[in-house]
Amino acid sequence: MADRGDGSHESGAVGVPGAGADGDDAGDGSALAAEVLHLSPNERAERGIGEEAVREAFLTVVREGDAEAKDLRGVELPAIELNRLTVEGADRHPVDLRGATVESLSATFATIRLPIRLDDATLGDVTLDEAHVEEPVLADGVTVTGDFEAFETEFAGDVAFEGATFEGRFDVDEATFANDVTFDEATFEGVVEARAAEFYGDSNLLDDNTSFTDASFAALADFRQAEFGFTHFERATFAGEANFQEASFDGDAEFDEAVFEAFADFDEARFDGDTGFADVTFAGDADFRGAAFSGRERALDEDVTFAGTTFAGDADFRHARFRFVSFAEVAFEGVAHFEEGEFDADATFAGATFASEADFDEARFREDADFSAVEFAARAVFRGAEFTGGANFLKDDLTFEGAHFGADADFHNAEITSANFLDTAFGGEIDFSGAHFSERIDFEASQVDGDAWVDFTRAKIVSGRIAQPAENWVRYDLTLASLGDVELVAATDEDHRRLLDFFRFCRTEFTEFDGHEFDFSAHREYLDRNAWAIHEFHEPPDADPEYELAMTPQVAETTYLKAKQSAAAVGDMKVAGEFRVKRQQYSRAENVAVVRDSTAPVWTRIKNLGRATENWFLGITCGHGMRPIRIGFAFVLAPLLYVPFYAFGGDTFMTAAGQLSVGEALTPEGLATLFDVARFSYISYTTIGYGFLGPEGRGAEVFAASEAYLSVVLSALLVYALVKRSEM
Repeated sequence: MADRGDGSHESGAVGVPGAGADGDDAGDGSALAAEVLHLSPNERAERGIGEEAVREAFLTVVREGDAEAKDLRGVELPAIELNRLTVEGADRHPVDLRGATVESLSATFATIRLPIRLDDATLGDVTLDEAHVEEPVLADGVTVTGDFEAFETEFAGDVAFEGATFEGRFDVDEATFANDVTFDEATFEGVVEARAAEFYGDSNLLDDNTSFTDASFAALADFRQAEFGFTHFERATFAGEANFQEASFDGDAEFDEAVFEAFADFDEARFDGDTGFADVTFAGDADFRGAAFSGRERALDEDVTFAGTTFAGDADFRHARFRFVSFAEVAFEGVAHFEEGEFDADATFAGATFASEADFDEARFREDADFSAVEFAARAVFRGAEFTGGANFLKDDLTFEGAHFGADADFHNAEITSANFLDTAFGGEIDFSGAHFSERIDFEASQVDGDAWVDFTRAKIVSGRIAQPAENWVRYDLTLASLGDVELVAATDEDHRRLLDFFRFCRTEFTEFDGHEFDFSAHREYLDRNAWAIHEFHEPPDADPEYELAMTPQVAETTYLKAKQSAAAVGDMKVAGEFRVKRQQYSRAENVAVVRDSTAPVWTRIKNLGRATENWFLGITCGHGMRPIRIGFAFVLAPLLYVPFYAFGGDTFMTAAGQLSVGEALTPEGLATLFDVARFSYISYTTIGYGFLGPEGRGAEVFAASEAYLSVVLSALLVYALVKRSEM
């Protein structure tokens, strides 16, 4: 259809001087038209051939010409307008414009049904808005000096622009590329607009359908909401902003070794195939918020890899979702945001470096997570993160083995199945408060400099091992923590003697996990040497830490009660008994504190005085049941305490055994009297009562009765201590 210029169309062949209508005349016409096209612009001017005649000659060749006529290599053409036309030929030979120069090409709303070759051609403006290009367009090395516009254009065949140069704006918004597309080594000097474009290829399902390998984008590259099949952007360079916001990649996407010199925006992009961002350079900020990397579920490959990539600016992966992903050896020079990211399969950050803050706040790692040998130069945040693991039974669910934390490490309220922190170095505050290790922990930390503290307050550790290295020990605060069968070890036996100096137990639970009770038995030597104290925390000079709880007598009492219960649960009654003694000591201190409190009610102070006295008496006599020898001696020697009163106390304490002066004590008569007095005391004490010795004074009567009572008390205490001892 030919445009008449008034909005109507007419059909038929385009006429050129000497052209026929059909048959041989038609062939002669296309040949003559081809001759016109091969003339130079000056030659056409000399012959009086205008631009409109040239355009008609071009259409004649396209529609009627054979392969020879369509060979238009190197021709120079004015502006070619094919707007609203159906462009098709007598055969399927391509229109060959290789090396040609065309002032401009316009085919808006046109339908093009034959192949076009534009390799190494030079074109001005190219306008293909809403055209239908049903055959391949081969334009390797083409140079477009003006704008390239293909808004809502449909390219049904292959499109090849390898090595092409686009000097103006490149606009393919909402265009559809149904077959393979190649822009390898292409140069885009102007803005690229490919918003909502569709790059799908059906001819090769196993390789790339769309390729921008080694392409160069000098200005904004806007691929927002674009849809890709198998895609390559390897070694592409983006000098301006690269916008792939909400783009979707249904096949594999490769960006390996690409360079993003400005902002790279992949916000909410979707990657359904295997994705490669290996060895990429992000010189500016990179935004992958809400991006989804679902991969192809291949067993041997990562679904997405950023291995070896450099993020010079901030890297934002907040709310992103990954399957198998690798960030191995990645350099994060700006802030790394992974807040609430979801890792549905293995994730590795091995060997990565974080020069600025690393934020994994509330991230979810559902399979193995590898942070081995990672360098955190600034604050690392894993608050509320979940490391559930479980997919790989031969490895740790979470490993930070060999990692280095140069500043604060925040694992507050993290949920971890099993973790490996062997050979990990810390340089700032180490916060594991409220963290939960539901299976196992292997922890061997050293301090970088200063005095590192591992805050395990309110943490829950079911099982595992906490080891101190050969040097640069750290301290562990287990206040209000729940500790299961966790082994505490040191590098050498000699170091083991001071091991508990670096652990603070304050109202720590030891029996919360059924079948996983903490065992103090391995630390008997230390405990015995340190009077069974576990609440005292070795602190360096000038240290002033802020503890979760102050170690008041009441807190200390509860601490030793829980320790006693732990020892009893594992059957170590010796340790349980010793902790019971420590508990009673702090219970007495608690009672005395109430007695000294002038603001407490009087009756409360009196009751606590009685409790403190009773506690002191049990402690001094039998060591709260742990010192049977002491109570044995007390039981035997107690009557001797009364002898001085009976022997030298005067009439008030007179007995039938008689009395004497102090000067007579060492005479034979005096010794005999002392013997009789002692005999009287033991008779009263044991309540034998033979009848030939009795009290005579009132004081003696009272003392004799008290001795009988005392013997009952001490004998009961002796039995009590012997029973407790036998339970050990």
